[in-house]
Amino acid sequence: MNFRLPELFDKDILRDYVQEHHDNGENSISASLGLSSTDFAQWMEKIHRNAEVGDAQWGKSLLYLCFEGEKLVGLLSLRYNLPQSLSEAFGDIGYGVRPTERRKGYATQMLAYALMVCREKGMEQVILGCYKDNRASAKTILKNGGVLLCETDNYKKGRISQYYTIALGNRP
Repeated sequence: MNFRLPELFDKDILRDYVQEHHDNGENSISASLGLSSTDFAQWMEKIHRNAEVGDAQWGKSLLYLCFEGEKLVGLLSLRYNLPQSLSEAFGDIGYGVRPTERRKGYATQMLAYALMVCREKGMEQVILGCYKDNRASAKTILKNGGVLLCETDNYKKGRISQYYTIALGNRP
């Protein structure tokens, strides 16, 4: 897999990525930081600003496009300067895989890459969250060394969220 920040020339492939999610009945696109509801140029500016100087509330973050060959298979978001309270509420890493590419191991590869980058950024542990009914995401987190911290229903009524931690110190 190849990972990189988005560029202006990615507009069409990202439009297709969003459309595939919408065609699959998904209005919320994981790890997209508002891609489907923001002007593309403004979204790009935000992504690059967050990577270079950060955001006052959320700190520095990276949003990678994840490719297998020429195909965009997912998005990966790393928030590596989060205050502890936001890390615990939202998690340090988010990822999403396009509907036609799910169950092919991409999320596991994406999370492994994210953990490597977080380690390089000096993080000792990360927190990740997923809905309890999203068994595929929970399995991905567990494969990468995740340990369940807690369950909560405070984010979205009617759905339980699970939060996991992954220690980074001595992992390869």
